[in-house]
Amino acid sequence: MNTATTNSVPHIGQVLLATDFSAASVGAFQAALKICGLFCADLLVLHVFEYSDVVAPGMASAVVGVGAYRESAQCKLDALRRDAERMGLKVEAMMEEGVVSATILETIQAREIDLAVLGTNASHGLERLVFGSTAEMVLRKAPCPVLTVGPHVSLPDGAGTPPGPVIFATDFNTASLRSASYAACLSQKTGADLHCLHVLPQSAPTSKETAVPQVFRTALQRLVEEGGLTDDQPVCALVYDREVSAGVVKYAAQHAATLIVLGVQRAPDLAAHLRGQITYRIIAEATCPVLTVSFPAHRHSLAMMAGVQGAVPQG
Repeated sequence: MNTATTNSVPHIGQVLLATDFSAASVGAFQAALKICGLFCADLLVLHVFEYSDVVAPGMASAVVGVGAYRESAQCKLDALRRDAERMGLKVEAMMEEGVVSATILETIQAREIDLAVLGTNASHGLERLVFGSTAEMVLRKAPCPVLTVGPHVSLPDGAGTPPGPVIFATDFNTASLRSASYAACLSQKTGADLHCLHVLPQSAPTSKETAVPQVFRTALQRLVEEGGLTDDQPVCALVYDREVSAGVVKYAAQHAATLIVLGVQRAPDLAAHLRGQITYRIIAEATCPVLTVSFPAHRHSLAMMAGVQGAVPQG
């Protein structure tokens, strides 16, 4: 069993579920309930009311059915609250007005949320997720980790089936250590194995290139040690794929993963968009939820992580 040391155990006391009552939000609600149960956390269920949802086409100044819309939303919120309370959780349900992404981010800040949970709508596809969606904005700017339930996720019913592994996918950036602690903690609490994964965007190495995979394996092992893991060590895996996101998704599907954990560096402007697409593609295509833990960008070389000088080819 993989465990985390006391100092590395993440604190999750307040969980925010942002819901629009869509099909995507159903899986997110189930995921939020499970996280709250694992961490004995309180749950805040938030629905953001947008007037644009009830404005008739061509009647920008006339709001149609606002009262009925509010009443319906409140009934749905109350139903979610009652369902969560039946699970023994402390729950609050609230409806706010405004731009959805901005209101979610403001609530996270004001309520000192430790983890945000949201779903993505299958009908929007990858393009909507990457370009301008609520999920994209929250993922880029949330000050806390975000658990996203994508359109292809099918949550297990928990009927005696052993959990699949928690996949900690890393490119050895400086977000890795703290995100490793989340992966280790969730592995321990769910009873799932922990797999540390790195994807090389190239074909399988020849015998003359074995030094490169060895550096990655050394780096993975160092990451495990510095991340505070003890007892049984996780599986350290290297896979090769033309696209990093595809490699992560395929590996998780092959092992029927319970969760993918990503440490994400925030970078400005174009760099942030290009790096973000890997994360968004994983979320959009994964068959399990994805937990992202974000930090400001900072350079940290693979050789430094591995403690191996001159082992990574330059150029």
